[in-house]
This record gives sequence, structure tokens and C-alpha cells, in this order.
Amino acid sequence: MSYSGLGVYQQQPPPRRPNRAPLWIALAVVGVLVVGGATAFALLGDEDGRATPTSSTSSSAPEPGWAVVEDDQAGVRYELPPSWERGGKGSVGRLRVTESHVSRPFECQGRNMIQAQAVSGSVAGEPEEVAAEVVTGLAGNGYTVNGTPPEVGEPRVETSSDDRVVLSVEVTPKAANACYAPKATITAVALRDGSRTAVFAVNVAQGGPHVAQGPSEDDVRRILGSVRLP
Repeated sequence: MSYSGLGVYQQQPPPRRPNRAPLWIALAVVGVLVVGGATAFALLGDEDGRATPTSSTSSSAPEPGWAVVEDDQAGVRYELPPSWERGGKGSVGRLRVTESHVSRPFECQGRNMIQAQAVSGSVAGEPEEVAAEVVTGLAGNGYTVNGTPPEVGEPRVETSSDDRVVLSVEVTPKAANACYAPKATITAVALRDGSRTAVFAVNVAQGGPHVAQGPSEDDVRRILGSVRLP
């Protein structure tokens, strides 16, 4: 496989911006699309238009101005900054993504790009197993450079209980480009929901020239702390 940037994000254009070009992103995204011999990473089937985990969930009141995402298919609820936009759908290993959102787009070297992405879905399995599968899947899908996989750290359990696991992994892509961040952290929150596990993951490019276009550490803490069953 060859590599173009840190992935290509393709979404259906929202009504208010009908002519937007595809977004190139500085982090992993779900799904794999082969185009002309090159591998591009894409979110498919849009139906509309360093993370610091926390061990506690937020209160029921959302952060002022933030959007509350109710993923009814996955059975999970979370909050995102108001500048984030809805993305498309795809899969990460066994996980079918039922909600996806991306951080505020920006332009670099003629490409539309983003610094962060959040996805959610549900799948059968133990919470720790599911969380590890999702973070390593996102890392492998999005950061392989010209056939060379990234350096992926050992998945690290931040907090764990019978019903809730927060797990993260650090990723170092083997690429150099003025548009891209030098590393990323992918964090998943997995919640036991009967016989299935609901999972939310946030993938954040860290450092680099466009770090201000992504979420701050406080934003990431808020996002992760807001994840809960409805």
C-alpha cells in the first residue's frame, strides 16, 4: 500500500457548503478505499450532511455551546465542541461506525484537512477487548506510510471497571510533511451494555503547525468524560 498524507477524509458535503472538496486529515480514519493503486482512508456513506482520559463521567448538563450526540444505534451519548461537523460512516475491524464527527477543517498546501475525529458504534465483546481493537485498528488503518506501518505503543488502560474501560494508544507515523502532526493519541471509552459493548473513540493529531485547529487537552478531557450510556 502507498500512503498519501495521513489519510483522506471523504464526506458528503453539508448543505451550507455544497462545493467543499474532500478533507485530507492528519490522523487515522475508518475504512479503506483503494484509488489508482494508492490507498486512501475514507469515511463512507454519510447519511446527512496528547488525549488525557478521565475516570469520571460528566454531569447530565452539557458544556455551554457544546453539541450533545445521541448515538441511538450504538447506545452511547457524548458531547463535542460546537465547531465539529458530522462525518460519514465506515468500520474499524468488527466495529461498524454509526456516528462520526470531525474537528474544524483548515487548508494546508491546497488540501482541506482536519486535526481530530470522533467515532462511535457497538459490537459484541468485553469492554477492554473492544477498546483495544478499536484504537489499534484506527492506528493501523490511518498511519501506514508507503506500506510501512506506524510505530504504535502498547494499548494502555487508563481506568477500568466491570462496565467501563478507558484505553489509549500513542501513534508515531513514519512520514514528514509540513501539514502533518508528528504523533497522535487515540483513546477509546468502552461501556458494557447488556450483551454488547458501546464504544466511543477520539483520534487527535498532536503538535505540528495546525494544532490549534484541533481540540485542546481540556476539550479532550471534556469529550471523554462526557461519554456514557443514555
